[in-house]
Amino acid sequence: SGMSLILQGEITRDYLITGFVAASLVAPSSLALINQILRTLKQTQIQSLESTVARHRLTIEMAIESAQMDVWELDLVNNAIKYNTARIKVHGFTESDPPRNLQVWLSYIHPDDIEEFHRRMQLAMLPGGGIFDYEYRVATGTGAWNWVRTRGGIIQRDATGKPLLAAGGTINITERKQAEAQLHASEERAHNLSRLLRLITDNVTDMIWAKDTNKRFLFANKAMCDRLLNAKDTDEPIGKDDLFFALRERNSHPDDPEWHTFGELCQDSDAIALENGIPMEFDEYGNVKGRFLRLDVHKAPFINEQGEVIGVVGSARDVTQQKAIEEKLRLASLVFENSSEAMFITDDKGFIVKVNPAFTRVTGYAAAEAIGKNPSMLRSNMHEPSFYQSMWSELQRTGHWQGEIWNRRKNGEVFAEWQSINTIYNPDGTVHRYVSLFSDITERKKSEERIWVQANFDPLTGIPNRRMFRDRLTQDLKKAHRAGMGLALMFLDLDRFKEVNDTLGHDVGDALLVEASQRIAACVRESDTVARLGGDEFTVILAELNDRNSVERIAANILQSLSCPFQLGEETAYVSASIGITLYPDDADNLEDMLKNADQAMYVAKNSGRNRFSYFTNAMQEMALYRLRMLNDLRSALGGHQLQLHYQPIVEISTGRIHKAEALLRWNHPQRGVVSPAEFIPLAEESGLIHTIGDWVFAQATAQAQEWSVRYGDDFQISVNKSPIQVQAKTDQCKWREHMARTGVSGRNLVIEITEGVLLDNSPQVTTELLAYRDAGIQVAIDDFGTGYSALSYLKKLDIDYVKIDQSFLRNLVNDLSDRALAEAIVVMAHKLGMQVIAEGVETQEQLDLLAAMGCDYAQGFLYARALSPQDFELLMARQKG
Repeated sequence: SGMSLILQGEITRDYLITGFVAASLVAPSSLALINQILRTLKQTQIQSLESTVARHRLTIEMAIESAQMDVWELDLVNNAIKYNTARIKVHGFTESDPPRNLQVWLSYIHPDDIEEFHRRMQLAMLPGGGIFDYEYRVATGTGAWNWVRTRGGIIQRDATGKPLLAAGGTINITERKQAEAQLHASEERAHNLSRLLRLITDNVTDMIWAKDTNKRFLFANKAMCDRLLNAKDTDEPIGKDDLFFALRERNSHPDDPEWHTFGELCQDSDAIALENGIPMEFDEYGNVKGRFLRLDVHKAPFINEQGEVIGVVGSARDVTQQKAIEEKLRLASLVFENSSEAMFITDDKGFIVKVNPAFTRVTGYAAAEAIGKNPSMLRSNMHEPSFYQSMWSELQRTGHWQGEIWNRRKNGEVFAEWQSINTIYNPDGTVHRYVSLFSDITERKKSEERIWVQANFDPLTGIPNRRMFRDRLTQDLKKAHRAGMGLALMFLDLDRFKEVNDTLGHDVGDALLVEASQRIAACVRESDTVARLGGDEFTVILAELNDRNSVERIAANILQSLSCPFQLGEETAYVSASIGITLYPDDADNLEDMLKNADQAMYVAKNSGRNRFSYFTNAMQEMALYRLRMLNDLRSALGGHQLQLHYQPIVEISTGRIHKAEALLRWNHPQRGVVSPAEFIPLAEESGLIHTIGDWVFAQATAQAQEWSVRYGDDFQISVNKSPIQVQAKTDQCKWREHMARTGVSGRNLVIEITEGVLLDNSPQVTTELLAYRDAGIQVAIDDFGTGYSALSYLKKLDIDYVKIDQSFLRNLVNDLSDRALAEAIVVMAHKLGMQVIAEGVETQEQLDLLAAMGCDYAQGFLYARALSPQDFELLMARQKG
């Protein structure tokens, strides 16, 4: 069939040539095929194909020549080998003496290779045995061994499958094998050199490393890994940089910023060495694993064989101790020459070799009188011999001694001194010098006194600080316990001090604190303690308390004193105080509880109107615990589906139609039942939960408004209350507007209710937020109107739509002419300003009739309905429609 394709022109000459070249490794098979083709061609078109076959044969021979291949044919019946005798020389044989049969060829094969040669040859002779392919050594005529590769196979078998003829090719691969051996030897040498380098570098104390141009480690010796990187082994740094290990160390001690400060410094010096392109020396220091380390660092560009900079190499030596000694000597020299402290230096035997001027000034001995003498010349004989024995024992053991000692001046005067003795060693560890520094204990005592005052007294007011307060309260409690006496603790906080500080400045605020502390101190006994804990918080300890009535008298005097104007330069300031009082042993018997009780009592006084004092009671503690538990429960109320929205209808008085409702939050506690909003809303505001709860309320209300606007008319509105805390947070308003845009709810179906007190905050944030509601089509209502101090001009300026008359005006609307007049005035004023009025807390028909007569627009209260669940509200609307 192949011949037919050739004759028909399906296979071209070039394709045939390419095929034969590709089959050059199995040239005998190709030659056999050529012979078969030639025989066939002779039978068909001998004359037309002879020239083509000749060209093909020439091409194959050229390919074989190029491949340096010896093509052979093995007659397995006669055990004869045929090959080109001219090619046998590639294996080291001469043309005159080539191997003629397989046994001769086998005799040339290396003894270590002959067994495998036989095994592979036997496999190839089996039916389906495949190709014989083996690399082995053969002897040459010169006695050397050449490497050859033989590849071939059985090309003819008899009818029983017995192999008759094999063909293939053999290539001399000696040069390739020699190259591979050289490469392997080179790799082995490189490996041995690398191992030797690793052994050398890992057994030196210096840190050695190499990095690439990105400052990532290519190599780091054991000292580097152990002492600077804290790496688990020398392989870990590879591919990582200094910052990786620095951050890991810092993260292991997040509370200690000085635990590890190397990393950036190493990379900076790397960059300098790379930029300058020359070897450089650096003095690097910092903390490593909590220990100060100073390094003498040498770095140089890492250059390859092509002269390219591929990184940086470096070494570092720990010179911490050396530098410390040098620094000590340098400082000692400077101190010695310039210090006002007395100093002297002795030799290793203890004889004075040098003194400074201060030594003469303190002891009275001139340098000439002291040099050559033993320091025992100063001995006062006030210490036992064991004292000096202990001193020298420690000095010899540690090289350092420090302590208080009594000595005698030249004039015989005995004085106390604080003395430090340090040893300077020779390189071999023997003692070179002793350096002693001392000063009069009087000066040191004065210094300690100053430090003690700074640590225990407030630097601004000069009264005890928190530390001294705690110490004195602890001591006073112990005394009271031993004597069986009482004690009172006052916790005092200045009212509206922040306003003075913010408006008049911190200097005026500091002056006020100083005068306030003086006024408080003037109201108590000398034996009592007035302390400043910080900011505008003060405490008063009334110790040795016999008459508890005096506590109240002192508290009243403090309040009266602080309520007087403070004339602070050109400024006059007014403050008051809130005081919490707790008693020992009635309320508590330890410092922490006393302080906590007084703090709680102070907050009760502040929340009760300020400028007053309040005694601690157990009810306060119970209330504090109750509030804490309620706050913890409130944090999980939203996720636990305990919060619900109820809706109270707002009725149009003229028509009796309900087309508004106020959304009111209810908390159904799983244990306590329904919790009043007046109880949990302040907790939410104090804790910041009001933002999360407020977002949930707004989302629920807007969804309900969208549903009911479809059912009850597109002008149906739901009012949503917004805490002043939320108004002050810009993010809340943005979230609400984003929610409206996302859900598609219309602003005309919403009313935002804010308290009157918000208008007192004349801040751009409040103005911007209220005007943003207007731009979004949302109306704004002022809740509890009439109970605050809002400026009426802001009602129009901020585009307010509704005012809600507080229910406190409606309780006595029928019987109290004043409340009626105020309510009517609010209605008239609102209408004049273009606003509508909603009356809250309407409970009787008489109240409604009076409101209608005034022209009030809407009413809301129990006369119509309480706050209803969505389902009950819909039932109410259905009854109204029916």
